[in-house]
Amino acid sequence: MYAESIDNLIIELSKLPGIGPKTAQRLAFYILKCPATEAHKLSEAIAKAKDSMRFCKVCYNITDKEICAICSDSQREDSTLVIVEEPMDIISIEKTQEFKGKY
Repeated sequence: MYAESIDNLIIELSKLPGIGPKTAQRLAFYILKCPATEAHKLSEAIAKAKDSMRFCKVCYNITDKEICAICSDSQREDSTLVIVEEPMDIISIEKTQEFKGKY
């Protein structure tokens, strides 16, 4: 229905979690309508995040350093440990500002 490059963009966007075909189409056309500088900023942000992020060697949280800020923090309680399934779970817990242990 669309040019190949637009179809490819819609297909790739629809692979994102929670993004169905209609939302992918809306996002694709939003990207096409926005200024080229904004579209390039988005693609650069994705590429930079993908290239620079890695898993912490201690807890496997996502970080841009070898050891994440939580594991590096000497103020954190080494004796308290929470096991999480995904790095996003750490964000949820950290937002409470109550947990002072490690993951």
